[in-house]
Amino acid sequence: MVGARTNNLRDVSVSIPKGQLVAFTGVSGSGKTSLAIDTLHTEAQLRYLEGLSPFVRQYITQRNRPKVDRVRGLGATLAVDQRRLNRNPRSTVATITGIDGHLGLLYSRLPGIGAEQAAEGGGGHLTTAHFDRNTPEGSCADCHGVGGRWRAQEDLVITQPHLPLFEGASPWYAKWRSGEHAFVPALAEKRGVDLGRPWQSLPEEFRRCVLHGTGDERIEATIEIPNRNETATMTYTSSQPLRGALAEVERVFTNARTPSAKQRYLAYMRKQPCGTCGGSGYHEVARSVRLGGLTYPDLLAVEVREVRSWAQRVAGDLGARQREVGEPLLQDLGRRLGILDRLGLAHLQLSRGAATLSGGELQRTRLAAQLSTELSGIVFVLDEPGSGLHPADKAHLLDIALELREAGNTVLLVEHDPELIARADWVIDMGPGAGRLGGEVLVSGPPADAAVHPQSVTGRYLAGHGPRLRRTRRPVGDGTGWVELHGLRAQNVITDLVRLPAGRLTCLTGVSGSGKSSLLGALAASVAAALNGRTTDTVREVTGIERFGWVAVVDQEPLGRTPRSNPATYSKAFDVVRKLFAETGTARGMGVDASWFSFNTEGGGRCETCAGYGRKLVDMHFLPDVWVVCDACGGRRYKPAALEIKYQGLTIDQVLELTVAEAVERFSEPRQLAETLGALNRVGLGYLQLGQSATELSGGEAQRLKLASAIQRGAASRKAGLVVLDEPVSGLHPSDSQRVVDALDALLDSGNTVVVAEHDIPVAASADWVIDLGPGAGPDGGAVVAEGTPETVATAGTPTAGFFRRYAAGLPLLGARGDDR
Repeated sequence: MVGARTNNLRDVSVSIPKGQLVAFTGVSGSGKTSLAIDTLHTEAQLRYLEGLSPFVRQYITQRNRPKVDRVRGLGATLAVDQRRLNRNPRSTVATITGIDGHLGLLYSRLPGIGAEQAAEGGGGHLTTAHFDRNTPEGSCADCHGVGGRWRAQEDLVITQPHLPLFEGASPWYAKWRSGEHAFVPALAEKRGVDLGRPWQSLPEEFRRCVLHGTGDERIEATIEIPNRNETATMTYTSSQPLRGALAEVERVFTNARTPSAKQRYLAYMRKQPCGTCGGSGYHEVARSVRLGGLTYPDLLAVEVREVRSWAQRVAGDLGARQREVGEPLLQDLGRRLGILDRLGLAHLQLSRGAATLSGGELQRTRLAAQLSTELSGIVFVLDEPGSGLHPADKAHLLDIALELREAGNTVLLVEHDPELIARADWVIDMGPGAGRLGGEVLVSGPPADAAVHPQSVTGRYLAGHGPRLRRTRRPVGDGTGWVELHGLRAQNVITDLVRLPAGRLTCLTGVSGSGKSSLLGALAASVAAALNGRTTDTVREVTGIERFGWVAVVDQEPLGRTPRSNPATYSKAFDVVRKLFAETGTARGMGVDASWFSFNTEGGGRCETCAGYGRKLVDMHFLPDVWVVCDACGGRRYKPAALEIKYQGLTIDQVLELTVAEAVERFSEPRQLAETLGALNRVGLGYLQLGQSATELSGGEAQRLKLASAIQRGAASRKAGLVVLDEPVSGLHPSDSQRVVDALDALLDSGNTVVVAEHDIPVAASADWVIDLGPGAGPDGGAVVAEGTPETVATAGTPTAGFFRRYAAGLPLLGARGDDR
């Protein structure tokens, strides 16, 4: 590779050995991903697309290619990165890994074992479509493959019936959530009902109308709605029947355009399983054909480890005629299931939805799909595959990478774990810093070369000289308050009581699949519900939250799905920036306000060709859609008129090109902007550009942006909050973990309670309190097997306890058994 300048790369030229395990290393933001994925993999993708069709070539201009002078010897690549997490509601472990295709072929092609009789009942020859609930042949006729329907529930709409309707009885009526709200007082007046009385004491017929509607009876109401500037109101009179709150919840849920909008209404709904298919979503044929004693939906509902046993049983029962078809399919299926097992995912059901997986589980599920191939001569690009893995499982990951190498492939590993890096054949260490302080190749050679390089931060850890994580723990004693979850039922976590110290840092530990993410999610949802006077299906009762006023879930979900979303807009820093530009003399002379600089304002200063995206989405028909740089604005997002306005010598697009660290130095005023930028810098995001597309951020970067927002909220809020984080140092260099831990302490300094689920042993060992889940994964996990201070947990006989002891003794973790004493 010669002259790579993608993102922060500074004219990088480097030779990468083929047929080797090559680790790309460096601090977070040093340019590892820019080199391995944004340059090498993207260039390979574009070459592939150009070879497919002249239609594609018209959209791939030099502007859309990685900025590199020359790449030689580049073959086909397969990449699994952290920025394309599939949360499609129809995606499951089976669909992500391709196992559904193998099972569909087995159930449709293997004769006998009940299949022929079922085919007669299903109308003839079976095909794989009969075992795909997303097809007309395979989907349930009543629910169309969804498995059920989200229905509004009375107990979720009316949560405190002892209070008046508009004074706490209903979170639905606590805010203006639909146009029907204004008609309820008119209905009460017509019925002679006093809305100031408790809901439960109101006439039954009135309560029925509020919840279920008035049928054909029209209710007339005069409604006043404030204008956007809130200095005037608009009044209108309308007459219409009431649908009722339950139907209205379902209507607005159905019409919601975005996942976040739908999420607002799910608090009032439960998913009711389809009565016809029992919630599976499958047609009668799939529910009746049996292979190895199980129907297709039954098989998807069992764990990966049980599917492996089923496959062995089916292989042993194959007749002579069946072996020709069945054996190759079962062998490939066995290999895919085996990789899932080795990656610590044997506890998952094949039907488990992508949206219910933790970030680490989803990443490894996608990784398993790529590693299952038997191709050779491929360049595998694996972006931090160790993220979300318990130390006990990392040795398996290394073994798989080495097996890919032995099969004649090149494996490029973007990785932070020093123990994994030390086992690589070759290291390309980027740095020396992050963002514009990085982008150079410090070392290209064996790991030993990096270990002795004076500027390599990674080298210090390879040499065993990296600084250990530092934190002053807060004591948990008699004066400590406790948050208690009673009657917890969440996935595999089933327990009568879980206790967490308030105002402290608690870390949930345990092997992959032990229930950490499930407990974390149940904690956040139940506390949030309790603060709003509601309950959840997963927790019977929550106590000890009298001091709390809010809950923040700091997860790794993407900030947005379009290039228009970026760190500046998410953090609200751009709101302040737009006001600063609007207050300039040039802007005043043009008569424009802050909204004129918004990407969302049609007819404002944004480029209308790309609607402020800076890029355009091109429909590639039979291929995935791609974003290409806008020809009209050259990716600058704005019209020429907007780019004539300057603040402190910068145009608004130049402000968006600043890194967070540069912006911190540039803008010490106003205070709100300086504090927002300071919070972003504090969590280790100084290298990010303010306008960097949210689609280019890793899950860890998105999470740290949310952490910065939580820090600001925690400092500004009058009441304490609960902040939960799933794997907060995932994707971070060991040297950057200190920043995150310091940020968590900033939350604690403001009186908040912080709970994290984490595999990183140094972070877990620095917590004030540890709750270790297990003893195993899936049904073998979900129990609290040890709790207390890290020293107390280290005395237990659990896998995590063993790694605590090794860490305290300064011993290596990779390849060790967690239960070593």
